[in-house]
Amino acid sequence: MQQAAKNTGAVVPSEEVRQGVLNLIKKIGEPAALARLDISRQTLARVAGGLPVRRATAELVAIRLQNPQGPKAA
Repeated sequence: MQQAAKNTGAVVPSEEVRQGVLNLIKKIGEPAALARLDISRQTLARVAGGLPVRRATAELVAIRLQNPQGPKAA
């Protein structure tokens, strides 16, 4: 699994990002978290579960977690 992640440019999201996504889901619910982060349900599940995602996706989620107004306000 690690080798496959290296070949595709995938990374495991940081624990901080993973916890941020889990906290957001608990706070506002899954549908609202999907809309707030503007990501697919599969990506949300992968990040929350600590599974590899593309490097840019992990960075995008981290940035959007820091912006309380959502992606459109950035």
